[in-house]
Amino acid sequence: MGHATGRPRGGEPAPRAPRAGPDGHRSPALGACRRELRLVARVLAWLFFSLAAREAMGEEDVAPGTPIVSVRIERHDVFDLDDPSTSAWPYRWVNALHVVTREDLIRRLLLFRVGDRLDPVQLAESEIILRDMGFLNPVSITARPVPGGAEVVVVTHDQWTTRVRGSYSVTGNLTSVSAGFSEDNFLGLGKSILFDVSSDPERTSTTLRYRDPTFLRSRWQLELGHQSSSDGSADHFRVEYPFFSLTTPQAGGVGWKREESRQYLWASGEKRVAGQEETQDWEAWGGLRVRGAGECTDRLIVGAFGERALFRDWESLYGPPYEQPEDRELIGPQVGWEHRTFRWRVVRGFRAWLRQEDLPLGPNWKVTTGLSAPFLGGDRLRLRYHGTFESGQLFGRTYTWQRVDLSGRVEGRGLGNVVTHLEAGGAITGSAGVRVRVAADLGYALDGERQLTLGADTGLRGYDPHTFDGTSRLVANAEWRGRITGELLHVAALGLTAFADCGKSWGARVGPSTEGWRSDIGAGLLVELTRSSSVRIVRFEVAFADRGGGPVYLITTDSLF
Repeated sequence: MGHATGRPRGGEPAPRAPRAGPDGHRSPALGACRRELRLVARVLAWLFFSLAAREAMGEEDVAPGTPIVSVRIERHDVFDLDDPSTSAWPYRWVNALHVVTREDLIRRLLLFRVGDRLDPVQLAESEIILRDMGFLNPVSITARPVPGGAEVVVVTHDQWTTRVRGSYSVTGNLTSVSAGFSEDNFLGLGKSILFDVSSDPERTSTTLRYRDPTFLRSRWQLELGHQSSSDGSADHFRVEYPFFSLTTPQAGGVGWKREESRQYLWASGEKRVAGQEETQDWEAWGGLRVRGAGECTDRLIVGAFGERALFRDWESLYGPPYEQPEDRELIGPQVGWEHRTFRWRVVRGFRAWLRQEDLPLGPNWKVTTGLSAPFLGGDRLRLRYHGTFESGQLFGRTYTWQRVDLSGRVEGRGLGNVVTHLEAGGAITGSAGVRVRVAADLGYALDGERQLTLGADTGLRGYDPHTFDGTSRLVANAEWRGRITGELLHVAALGLTAFADCGKSWGARVGPSTEGWRSDIGAGLLVELTRSSSVRIVRFEVAFADRGGGPVYLITTDSLF
């Protein structure tokens, strides 16, 4: 038998004839089988090269539940000396003076160990715990297959944690200065120490503080503090075993603090009322995880609390007399319920541009109430309450959030010291974008020593701090922020901002309220310190009020929202 080898008319190739079977006849089934084999071979080749490419890129998946056979810690100093751009002597000196975070500290903070089953939620939670220490950023935790199971690789980068403190802060007509020493990662052990001498319009203070997040090499946390001031002193103590993860079964702790100082009520940027205040608070609590499924968990919290506040020698510095606040003492049991949803997103460019930031999506909420009665040691029958709710959403680069905070007391036939905080906002993350926020603090029957002022320190940047008195306030902020440089000399990035604010206060006690709406516009320079754990953003801003007056200058390291 022969095959057609010529071309038909028109130059088209001749169709290939089916190959003959063993009996001399053409077999269509055999041709179809060979076509299927060629297709299978192509699919297998594609899978092979895809898996090879994924492995080369470090993206090979590991199934949840795979045994963890190894946990490898890769620690990086403040600067990479193998990089020619950061190998000069200043960077070498910084690394020489800095103690890299100890590997055993990182291992103690992880939620998994060798022998555990791989759980992606535990890997993500561990990343957040490490970043929450404040001096590790960026952090990444990944898993890759190895013989016998999975190897988890933890990569951390240290931030500079030692500061010889010398700060100068200006917010309108209020100036604060401080000097001292702080270390957020003492000897690489994660312990924090602080010595600070500061002066502000209210007092001059010397502060000592110590914090240990892994007390006695465990999950227990310890914090101690003492402050001596020109008008009094303060001390605090706290030791607790917190709910450090979504699946922590039990938690508990005790805390105590006391303060004696001279307190002030403000208006028009000046002290209007002054008096001595002595407070003492304590709390003992225990918590139990009662249920949980997937990314949600609920916790029951029970305990006892005490609160004492004593006042004396309150006087009006000028103007009509001011009634001295009422003493109070509360002692009794308390109970609470907490709901946590582990939904987070890691972004850059929310508050800082080059640093990883964890944005909670929630929803998360917590309510606590405590009963105080005379037979328990309180001055009278009171029911204290506190509740918080927060939720967030991330659509592409846009993060939106909602927060509610409720606090106050039910006493006698009414309410006392009630403050309701409502806040909603949105921000476009990344190197440039718009940020907006609306926040309200609604007060009712506030204690005599408390007020809700409005000014540069609370979001109305064109007016000096504490300009407008009130027992309630409302403020709205809109700003554009944009980064204009990369990382300069590997230590900072610069950006610009332009903003507008408006707000009002009402229920004034010792001075004028806004008497309607007040507003301002302004601009500023933002400096992100990319290698520092303690100071991250420095704001240099100037704002102009809508009703004349000179500009208000702000130099601060606090984020407005």
